[in-house]
Amino acid sequence: MATKEQIKRIYGLGAGLGIVGKNRDDMLHELVFACTGKDSVKDLDDADFRRVQGELITRMRYSHPNHPKHENKKSDGNNGMATKEQQALCWRFCYRLKELDPNQQSADVGDRLVGAISKVLGITATKKQPFRWVNQEQCAKLIENLKRYVNTAERRVKRQGDTIAGV
Repeated sequence: MATKEQIKRIYGLGAGLGIVGKNRDDMLHELVFACTGKDSVKDLDDADFRRVQGELITRMRYSHPNHPKHENKKSDGNNGMATKEQQALCWRFCYRLKELDPNQQSADVGDRLVGAISKVLGITATKKQPFRWVNQEQCAKLIENLKRYVNTAERRVKRQGDTIAGV
């Protein structure tokens, strides 16, 4: 069980990132659950606390505009994070994947995007703000992978169409 100091530290770091809400349905608790599988900050043991604290500190470093990894980037007002154009392209690819999927009951577009971010970048994302922790370089990598997914899906659909036409 987390100490009062540990709880204050987690909430303080979360507040610094702007992810603390008025109840447990906020980004902080989603991050805690993603890191530990626990719903409450109070339920964290020492190892869980260190894991969550490390994740929050890492995300704070990336969100800080003067972080060394962001200093040499061209400033377009988003502090090196994914641009609106990059985000729109990712969404477009995810909608295309949904369109090409023969199983129309499969995951929705938001779940596909969150899954791709998790798989390709190793970042825990949420459907509410999937690009919150994605910088421009990471988004470029995500776009390239989504392009490959779409190309593979298009080839699969074409191959299935040729098989049906040949029967």
